[in-house]
Amino acid sequence: MNRKNAVLHYVISICTVLFSLGLQVMGIVYLRTGLYSDSETAFLLSYALIVVVLLYLYFICHLVNKIGIKEKTRSITFTRMANSLARDYDGIYYIDTDDDSYVEYGIKDDDDETLKLVSCGKDFYADVEKNIKESVCEEDKQKMLKLLSKDNIEDAMNNNDVLHEYFRIFVDGEEKYHNLKVIKGHGSEQKYIVVGVRDVDAQKRRELEIVSAAEEGITFGKIAQALASGYEVLYYVNLETDEFYEYCASEEYSKLDIGARGTDFFETSRRNMERGDIYPEDLPMMVAAMERESFINSMQTRGFLSLTYRLMLNDLPEYVNLRAVFPKNDDKHVVIGVININEAMQREREYKQQIDNVMNLANRDALTGVKNKNAYNNLEAELNKQITNESKPEFAIAICDVNNLKQVNDTRGHKAGDAYIREACMMVCRVFKHSPVYRVGGDEFVVVMRGDDYDNRNALLTELRTQVEINKEEGGIVLACGLSTYNKHKDISVAEVFERADYEMYKNKKLLKNIEE
Repeated sequence: MNRKNAVLHYVISICTVLFSLGLQVMGIVYLRTGLYSDSETAFLLSYALIVVVLLYLYFICHLVNKIGIKEKTRSITFTRMANSLARDYDGIYYIDTDDDSYVEYGIKDDDDETLKLVSCGKDFYADVEKNIKESVCEEDKQKMLKLLSKDNIEDAMNNNDVLHEYFRIFVDGEEKYHNLKVIKGHGSEQKYIVVGVRDVDAQKRRELEIVSAAEEGITFGKIAQALASGYEVLYYVNLETDEFYEYCASEEYSKLDIGARGTDFFETSRRNMERGDIYPEDLPMMVAAMERESFINSMQTRGFLSLTYRLMLNDLPEYVNLRAVFPKNDDKHVVIGVININEAMQREREYKQQIDNVMNLANRDALTGVKNKNAYNNLEAELNKQITNESKPEFAIAICDVNNLKQVNDTRGHKAGDAYIREACMMVCRVFKHSPVYRVGGDEFVVVMRGDDYDNRNALLTELRTQVEINKEEGGIVLACGLSTYNKHKDISVAEVFERADYEMYKNKKLLKNIEE
């Protein structure tokens, strides 16, 4: 029973006594004074008093029973929590955040693994500080004092974090590794902090032995450490005899039938690759890389070898990475690890696709679907770089400007104007079908011609202007166009070519207007 419920019990008891005394005094007063002397009135009064007493007693019993149920439920909740944690922890502390008091549960009997009440205290933080100073190894004291300080625990619980740490304590004069976990209570137990302590000495020492063996260059230590790092299969190869051991961490890779031990690693690998273990497109590269002399030369030159290829697993190609390294202070053997990176490659492809999509949207004109001014600026920078590096690229620029757009917008509306721009763009794209088209202004397009379109640039310009003449007669799209070719002996930037093409476009535009007039 907690402090509030105890006070409530005392108040109920005192009220009951006072109420009973009050009824007795009232009865004596009534009888002595003779206020109700006739028998009928006295009977009614007695009956009423009995009813009042019974109702009061019912209320008291109901209240006491409710308190008892609540206490029992709380007790059941704590017991259930403690027992459920008994399989994972040797000791559990429940800390009441209202006053820092705590209850400790632990295992008292080796034959009974159920946690039982061990002790309780008024100040968890003061007691745990004392215990740390007395029992925890010197190297871990400051770490644990900081971890289990009141401020640190409260900050972590307010952020719904979980605290987790390994530390060593002295048990019967020997250091023993323990694990500590601090979590916040849930639901109705939110005001409680739960601290679990577990003896992990045997497990921790095994892990340290593996790491220590690996650091000392022991083969099996290296294998265990590498497997723990996520390798699917490992080979330990003697470069003098070509003998090898295989260590598989996955059933899928054990189906490759390389064998746990073999006499000729490189010959066995070649047979397995040619049998169909390697994806056909990657086979030539892998056969060349895993040829004995080539492999040893690569290792001696760089000290390691890394290859990414596709391996046939369950009849499907999956990306894997092969990495070969020398053991520490040993150039007579090599450890070869194969790790599955298929998911990572898939994520990388998806990420690249997302970037490409974003970049494509950033470089596309929303109205026409062709490239925009930002894309043109990027191409201009690339061409300028080639010109500066004296690569002397061959290219020509055509500038096309749509006529009568303002008139269409003013008389038929902007939707009609948008449709007019799209039709003009389609006409430019049909003529310069092998060149990128850029919308660099509201009614202006730029074409950068290379390759076949560059070789036929004058014929293409004539074709476009002929189509404009036909459209002008038929009331179709009219646009002016000018073209200029990069002169590697004179031009020092793309801007010079652009200006000449722009000048030619305005000449054509003026000619078209004069003809129209």
